Amino acid sequence: MARNTREGAPVSRRSVIRLGSALTVGALVLTACSDTGGAENTASGGGLTTVTFALDYLPGATHNGLAYAMQKGLFAKEGIKIKILPVGTTPSDALIGTGQAQFGFTSSYASALTNFAAGMPVKSIFLAMPHDPSVISVLKSSGITSPAGLAGKTYGGYGTPMELALINAMIAKAGGHGTVKQVVLSVGSIEALKAKKVDAASTWPDDDYTAAQDGTEFTKFQPTDYGVAENSGVLVLANNSYAQKNPKIASGLAKALREGYQAAIDDPKAANAALVAQFPSVNPKLVDFTTRVQAKDMVNSDGPIGTQSVQKMQAYADWMIKQETLTGANGKALKSFDVTPFVTNTYLPK
Repeated sequence: MARNTREGAPVSRRSVIRLGSALTVGALVLTACSDTGGAENTASGGGLTTVTFALDYLPGATHNGLAYAMQKGLFAKEGIKIKILPVGTTPSDALIGTGQAQFGFTSSYASALTNFAAGMPVKSIFLAMPHDPSVISVLKSSGITSPAGLAGKTYGGYGTPMELALINAMIAKAGGHGTVKQVVLSVGSIEALKAKKVDAASTWPDDDYTAAQDGTEFTKFQPTDYGVAENSGVLVLANNSYAQKNPKIASGLAKALREGYQAAIDDPKAANAALVAQFPSVNPKLVDFTTRVQAKDMVNSDGPIGTQSVQKMQAYADWMIKQETLTGANGKALKSFDVTPFVTNTYLPK
């Protein structure tokens, strides 16, 4: 899938690009070997066990808890040395499922559920960002004040059935009649909206930063206000075989991540400084802006950071099923799906 670019870097964002990617790699994961071996095969110097961790996207604000844990030696305290696999042409989900990474991020419930339903041998073990920060945006100058006004308009995204179902469900809930036209973007969401190539697009807090540079104003629609089940932000997946063989490593990783992401909530400046130190390519001003905007999305109502709600993930699965966008390994829409085997809080500190 082609990626959009902003300032020379990929801009296609978490939920949609990872969901679209997941739809294309299901067969690969089902046929690939997922046995990554035991921890004894990855031991490094100093008595630490090297663990490969895949990023879901370019380093940014959502990764500050991970960076803090790395910079402050929290993983080392658990006997772990983290080896980062940067985002590339192969989605993080597929890297984890095929055993090329033992752990890593996926973007949301939507992408995780797509992977689970396709038979990918992974399990969600940590919720780094409880709430999805993305919204559906239109130019304020468009005069569109409700999703109902998107009927017959053009939505720019990544061509996935999930996007189309989400927008159309919002239109119907808002009392609109008709559906949206979907096109695949060749530029970033902000660029497409400002150039009036599309009427609506998904945007994230870092897009707000970009728009603020020239004073562009948007009207935003939150999907949950229009009947869409609550989606999550970033989750951590584990390769099933590796986690089962190395429960202490999985628990140590979850503990370090909890401390790192709690620090990101309590002291975002320190976490952002760690992010810049760990990934020097990031824009500090962009990270600080995004962190402030996303602060509300870090609040976990189900317990300490990292805690997952099976009920909320099940609710999103049920919503996807209703929209006929959750498909099995055979590519056919599922009539039901139980998320219980695919999510666990077992590795979190008690």
